[in-house]
Amino acid sequence: MKKFVSLLLVAMLVLALCACGNTPAENGDDSAAKEVKGVTVPEFAVMVNGVKVDQNMMAEYPLYEVKATSTNSAGTESTVTYVGFAMKDVLTAAGLTESYVWLEATADDGYAVTFEGDIAANTTLLAITKDGEQFKGAPWFAPCTSETTGDYLKGCVGILVNTEAGAPEGVSNDVNAAGGDKGELGTPDKQDKTDKVKFDAFSFKVNGKEVTNDTLKDLHIYKVAVTTENSKGEKVEAKYTGYVLADVLKACGIENYTTVKAVANDGYENVLTAEQAASEFTVVAIEKDKELGEDGTVWVAPCTETSAKSYAKLVVEIVAE
Repeated sequence: MKKFVSLLLVAMLVLALCACGNTPAENGDDSAAKEVKGVTVPEFAVMVNGVKVDQNMMAEYPLYEVKATSTNSAGTESTVTYVGFAMKDVLTAAGLTESYVWLEATADDGYAVTFEGDIAANTTLLAITKDGEQFKGAPWFAPCTSETTGDYLKGCVGILVNTEAGAPEGVSNDVNAAGGDKGELGTPDKQDKTDKVKFDAFSFKVNGKEVTNDTLKDLHIYKVAVTTENSKGEKVEAKYTGYVLADVLKACGIENYTTVKAVANDGYENVLTAEQAASEFTVVAIEKDKELGEDGTVWVAPCTETSAKSYAKLVVEIVAE
């Protein structure tokens, strides 16, 4: 009898330990979502089942902090703290109040992930910070109950939800279809061309230091299609191919700045604000319409801007201050 009781106690202990093995976020427990205040919310806009939701629409809703642990395809586990809006509140702001079980989130580069789970939990976030760092360009989709890193998405600009598995009929997740030359969100078409484009040798300076192909060899290459208006009021289409400016600066050890200046080979200077420089759509273009820059120069293209005068050509140096 004593042996039976001992075995029973051991079994109960094992079960208790197993129950405690997962974090509250992994178990979908809303107690894992801690409401926070005093967090600055930057400008953003996300298309949700065809409805534009921005920071102004979300101003009345609380922000939550959630710690999420997930494992990537290489088997590496990481724990990240996200702060953002509960997805259920984002849906409510978009006028969507049904019980949704399927979600697709689309990034600014066209990549998409699908998520089937507790979409209504406070632990499923449209996150504005990750480990205290604000997003650059667009928020994160962070389903913090998921233990798979691949379910998390950087640069989320579009969300589709449905009450059953699969995309809802008659609703587009094309964030550029909202109208206007750049779409209602001001997000031009951006495509990842990392494995499809190889640049000839190039060289320019960042804060006085030479930057070459080798300096940027680990960065993603993007092609961005834009429509701008020149001084004559004419609309001009162009495709810039290169690196996100913020990634270039980071590769050069620069992450904090208030302005970024593009200096042309004739001494002309074009100054970007910190917000423009940090945008995922501002690129240092090695090519424009598949052509290299004149005399080995590059372009600095803030591709959410419609005025051609915001773009800098013949750039030989970038100065972050």
